[in-house]
Amino acid sequence: MQLFETDTTRFTNGARPLAAYVLFTLLLLLLTLLSFPSKAMVVMSGELDKHLKSYNYGTKADNKWVQPSHEYQQKFHVLFEAFHQQNWLLASDLANELDYQVIQFNDVDTDKTYFLLQEKYQLPSERFIGGGTYVLNTSGTNAVLQAPHPKRDSFTGTQAIDAFLYTQTKLLMLAGTRRDSSHEVSECTGTNYSASDVAHQTESLFQVVHEYMSDFDQATIFIQYHGFGKTTRAKLQAQCGTDNDLMLNLSETVRYSTNPQEHSILHSIRRNVESEGVIKACVYGNDTKSLGGTWNVQGRHSNDSVDSCHKSADASSKRFIHLEQSYGVRKYHRAAMQRHLKDALDEYFQ
Repeated sequence: MQLFETDTTRFTNGARPLAAYVLFTLLLLLLTLLSFPSKAMVVMSGELDKHLKSYNYGTKADNKWVQPSHEYQQKFHVLFEAFHQQNWLLASDLANELDYQVIQFNDVDTDKTYFLLQEKYQLPSERFIGGGTYVLNTSGTNAVLQAPHPKRDSFTGTQAIDAFLYTQTKLLMLAGTRRDSSHEVSECTGTNYSASDVAHQTESLFQVVHEYMSDFDQATIFIQYHGFGKTTRAKLQAQCGTDNDLMLNLSETVRYSTNPQEHSILHSIRRNVESEGVIKACVYGNDTKSLGGTWNVQGRHSNDSVDSCHKSADASSKRFIHLEQSYGVRKYHRAAMQRHLKDALDEYFQ
């Protein structure tokens, strides 16, 4: 005997009440909304170059750079993997836990969509850690442009941003602070560099991203922008046999002579730069013996050093370019340099 009549009675034709179908539809809609990635991201539109160039990198010795713990680096590696694999929902969730955010940026200048991984709290916030900004172009050429010293090496941050948008490469990496932010010194490559100098610091988010990109695809190449001053320029001019104040020192961060006619991104850049006859492009190991970036920890990793923090690599993978430039090149010839880079990339990847 049934004491209570069920609430889910059927109609005479066997159909359930309309309310049940409304509830079911609403549940499906909710699941759809939760699984739609763009809802989990910050969405912005505007001029991406201006957005990136507006970052505050702090001042010399402001001690704003925070060395991330090993646990934080591991979590950031998982975050960046999700970001790189375009799992926007997961990446956004993980980013929020680390005070980062994923931004879908619709750039009005290039009419393209880019994805940014940047800190949620910028200077002067006390929650700023100087972890850096990473910009993904999902359809870009298989190259990564890096600015480890976006302010201290004058104009290299601006140069990397403009070159990234012009060449349409895969990833742009911008350090979060000046190289001389920290009071502490790096344990890597002697005691000559501040702990905040990510080109000489393996315990950084910049290095986490570099190692991921370098290990993910052995065909990926890296261009890292640097600059030198008058004293170093005079030394390099003497070594390279030139009096041209507009000059480059190109290096794979390993010192030995290479064949100028070989198929490598280094010599592709050299050939394209020198074809115009304005800037002198010297090659470390061939023409010069200074400023080769052999202590660069990103270069060491991509060149398979057994200990990127303490040991130079024995051989070059021909994937990493330490690009040193005189002041005149960085200030007045950035547009020419991005044209030369694009031509070199087209030549290299053809």
